[in-house]
Amino acid sequence: MKLKWIGSVLGLVLLPQAHAAEEANATATAEQPAVIISYDDPRDPFEGFNRAMWDFNYLYLDKYIYRPVAHGYNDYLPMPAKTGINNFIQNLEEPSSLVNNVLQGKWGWAANAGGRFTVNTTIGILGVIDVADMMGMPRKQDAFNEVLGYYGVPNGPYFMAPFAGPYVVRELATDWVDGLYFPLSELTIWQSIVKWGLKSLHSRASAIDQERLVDNALDPYTFVKDAYIQHMDYKVYDGNVPQKQEDDELLDQYMQELE
Repeated sequence: MKLKWIGSVLGLVLLPQAHAAEEANATATAEQPAVIISYDDPRDPFEGFNRAMWDFNYLYLDKYIYRPVAHGYNDYLPMPAKTGINNFIQNLEEPSSLVNNVLQGKWGWAANAGGRFTVNTTIGILGVIDVADMMGMPRKQDAFNEVLGYYGVPNGPYFMAPFAGPYVVRELATDWVDGLYFPLSELTIWQSIVKWGLKSLHSRASAIDQERLVDNALDPYTFVKDAYIQHMDYKVYDGNVPQKQEDDELLDQYMQELE
C-alpha cells in the first residue's frame, strides 16, 4: 500500500520576515521568521484529546514498554515460534471472516476463509502451520466494521485510545460483533485479552522497520493518523481505493501555501 502524505494542515500563514531600513546608514532590523500552523481536520474533531493520548502512548508507553518488548520479541524469539503463534491467533478469526465476506456478497473470499479454517485447524495443527496458504488459499480477513464500510457507513471520527492506539468510531462500535462467532465466542475474557495482547505484540514487532518513518516525520501524530485512515479505506475496498478529487485539490492548495 502506498501512503500519500496529504497532511491535515489546512491553514499555513507566513508572517513577514523583515522590515526595510528607513535610513541607508542605519542598521536594518528584521523580525525572526515565524510560522503559524492551524489544524482543522473534519476527520479528527477530538484532536486536542487525541494528541494528548498520542503523546502518552508514543512518548511513554511505546518508548519504555512496547518498543523494548517488541524488539526483544523480534530479536530473541525464533521465527518459527513467532509465525506459529500468529498463525494460531489468526486462524481463530477465519469463521468471523467467512460470515463478514458472505454479508458483502464476496462468495469466493467466504469460501476461502472456510477452507482455510478447515485445512489449518486439521492438517495445520490448530492453525499453527498455514497449510492453506501453501495450497493457494491466501489469508484475507474481513472484520464487521469493513462490512459496514462496504455498504457506505463512514469511518466516523478518528480516535486515539489510551494504551491501545488509533481507531475510527465505526471500528470501535463494531469490534465486539466478530467475537460472537465460534471459536472466538468460546474464549473467556482472560483468553481474549491474551489473544489481543499477542496479536498486538506481533503487529508492533512487524512495524519495527517503519519506526524511522514515524520518528523522522515532521508531525508524527498526523503521519500516523493519515496512514491509519488510508489503511482502513484500503481494507474496505480490498486495495482498490477510489481516488478522491478533493484529496488532490487539498494537496495542491497545501503546496501553493508553501510557495
